[in-house]
Amino acid sequence: MDLTFQPIKTGDIPKMMPFYSMRPNKTCDSIFLESYIWKAYYNVQYAIWEDRALLWLMEMDGHMFSAMPLCRPEDLPDAFAAIERYFNENLGFPLVINLADEDAINLLQLPADRYLVEEQLDARDYLYDGEALRTLSGKKLHKKKNRLNVFKRNYEGRYEYRRLSCADGAAVRDFLDKWREGRDDGEGGAHLDYEAEGVYDILMNCGMIPCSMGGVFIDGKLEAFTIGGYNELEKMAVIPIEKANPEIDGIYQFINQAFLLDAFPEAVLVNREDDVGLEGLRQAKLSYNPAGYARKFLVQQLVDGQKGYHWAERIENTTAGPALAYLEGDDRQVTRPLYEACFPEDSASFTDYYYAEKVKDNRVLVKKENGLIMSMTHLNPYTADFRGKELQLDYLVAVATSPERQREGHYADLFRELLQDQLEEGKPFTWLVPVNPDVYRPFGFTFVGDVCSFRLTEDAEKRLARRTCTDSKEDLAAAAEYMERWLSARAELHTRRDKAYVRRMLKELASEEGTLEFLCDGETVVGLYAEWGFGEREVRLLYADGPYVEETGKKPWSMARVTDARTLFTLFRKKPEEPDVLAELGAGQEESFYDPDEDAADAGEEEGVVINIRIADPILAENNRTFVWTLTERGASAVPADEMASYGEHAGASGKDADNGENAPESVVEPDITVTPEELVSWLFGRESMYRLWPDAGVKAFTLLNQVDIINGVYLDELV
Repeated sequence: MDLTFQPIKTGDIPKMMPFYSMRPNKTCDSIFLESYIWKAYYNVQYAIWEDRALLWLMEMDGHMFSAMPLCRPEDLPDAFAAIERYFNENLGFPLVINLADEDAINLLQLPADRYLVEEQLDARDYLYDGEALRTLSGKKLHKKKNRLNVFKRNYEGRYEYRRLSCADGAAVRDFLDKWREGRDDGEGGAHLDYEAEGVYDILMNCGMIPCSMGGVFIDGKLEAFTIGGYNELEKMAVIPIEKANPEIDGIYQFINQAFLLDAFPEAVLVNREDDVGLEGLRQAKLSYNPAGYARKFLVQQLVDGQKGYHWAERIENTTAGPALAYLEGDDRQVTRPLYEACFPEDSASFTDYYYAEKVKDNRVLVKKENGLIMSMTHLNPYTADFRGKELQLDYLVAVATSPERQREGHYADLFRELLQDQLEEGKPFTWLVPVNPDVYRPFGFTFVGDVCSFRLTEDAEKRLARRTCTDSKEDLAAAAEYMERWLSARAELHTRRDKAYVRRMLKELASEEGTLEFLCDGETVVGLYAEWGFGEREVRLLYADGPYVEETGKKPWSMARVTDARTLFTLFRKKPEEPDVLAELGAGQEESFYDPDEDAADAGEEEGVVINIRIADPILAENNRTFVWTLTERGASAVPADEMASYGEHAGASGKDADNGENAPESVVEPDITVTPEELVSWLFGRESMYRLWPDAGVKAFTLLNQVDIINGVYLDELV
């Protein structure tokens, strides 16, 4: 194919400029300035194809790749085909395009059987509202305005902002050389070297490069400078360069605002580029409250359905390989497209509520592959009431895998990591509400709680008055108090209700035109009723005192999984009384009588019980062992048998000697019973009786286990 690529020279600028701003593109690469600054770093060459498109050829570490063609929208498919032919026929390589803009990706609709298109999350540009940055108005930018005012106050009469010209070249060089000192390790020396080279090149060709420059001088000395360009089609300023003396408080805020007011007063959007994966830079960019992001993608032409090579993921600004990570701050918002793809039944308004409200304080664990999110789970924090004790737990919601990447093991990788993290955090268990329970059973989840459906009796329908619950402190407190009382009467484990809980519930209901109402018998609140839904209404909640309602149904709702077994064991206690288990089992057992009092004497001054219980956990190695579980009526302790300092002090239930008090290997501690994670949770949470779970356990095991005061009632009825 006849294409002639050549390096960018200042004399070529008039030929190249008409191709910029031909089609929508909100990335920083939509202006010539960006191409010019990094021309040496990427060894950039260009060619003009049929006077219709600007095509690119780039190289890094000996590997050739391209960028998305610059042309009119209607010419993009042909221009893309032209650069692909050049790679295939002239270079003999499959085509790779780095940092492709989202508008081009949407326009081309590249078929999945011929191209792999992966989002480059660390390369997305931060977009801001131009007027917001020029005025710094509003609560979210209040701290920025304060810093700016601090600068003005501290340097009043000593500072000057002005446009930079060719005459300021020496001052910019001196400042940049000093600014560069000591930054090789923190921000990547080679990257900054090329950036500085690009700035020096602009200064040498001052007046020929389409850009604006501004600087801040204090006592006549340059202490900050910035360079930017303008995308006329998008009404967008792009700021690729901004440097300032970090020891001067507020100078970054000042030059940011002053430059926009001077050079780009009409800009609707401001693109401040990506964070190159640096956490400090990411937090700085997030602190300016971005209005959105310009997403970028890596495009790889497939060969026989496979990648032609694997170096493409190592191009600068491209995340390579699979990775598991917790997203923080506004990064959690990037999971919304996956949420919408996997949960289309949720209304847009509910999803708006979820990502505005619930995502504020949750954690999101994702699995990325080459920067693209394959799978995710949201960990929504709740305070649970466990027999009056507060537990900080995570409710797992929005468990999702990209529809086109399901059944590839992404979810399994994510859940193994999640469960291990929960164990290391000391969380006794985690829970979820399944759409398909069979998906979670292989990971040790089992049902622990039901939800009941009720309806008001005919008499209650006529008798009770209804009053809407508002977000006043009085209503929030009254609703929370009633919920707590209703739940506590029915379940020893439930999520704790307070004013903040009810306030958030009101927002959740309002997302689909729902309301929460008090049910009143005279002046007394005897129930709460909530419904929501567009069109057909759905009962979201009905809590009411017994005489006013009748139960209409019950269904399994919440599944749980033990995470830190040791912590879980300590939540329980010994029953105040010991029933006659032999009588319960009936006469005729041909097993020798077991006397628990022999072990109780070894449990300390307070009479207790010691159970050696082994968990066969195929996922969490820390749980896959025997625990010596000591319970009294005041509480419990659990020690892994292989970690006990003095086995002889606790070995009563095993019936073995202690080998002179030295550490006993786990094999010496004979388990009284062996259980799976799901069996353990099902029993402790009162879901299944020990007799049904372990029918062959024997009298000794039943006598010990029957002394554990298991939970009476679990009610975890949250949606998200």
